[in-house]
Amino acid sequence: MAAFLEDTATQLIDNPFPSARAAAARSIWAGRGFDLRAMGAEIAGLADLLGALAALPASEPLIEEVARSGPHTASVFLSADRGRVVGVALYGKPGTALPGFTPPRTRRRTRSPAASAQLDLFADLR
Repeated sequence: MAAFLEDTATQLIDNPFPSARAAAARSIWAGRGFDLRAMGAEIAGLADLLGALAALPASEPLIEEVARSGPHTASVFLSADRGRVVGVALYGKPGTALPGFTPPRTRRRTRSPAASAQLDLFADLR
């Protein structure tokens, strides 16, 4: 997402309603995320954004900046004084892959024989 925002082709666009409260932004983005997924659009950062918004007091004032490059858009939520980034969601038009985004790999836990033996409380009773 940082590379997208730093790209020279990415431009800030006018947001007619940049001010929001944390609770309203969370509600709006929960719905928007549902809509984007239903339309088949890829979205990155939504879970982290919603978590960050949920962690704030409901009445916390925020500023939403919107950046766009081609079919991709990023919504960046900042504290009211623009001193910190609260969260970012990057999404594309339906059917368009996100630019250079590779989802983090989920780590699969493998059980070693020692670990499973430690968890087998009834091994001696067999």
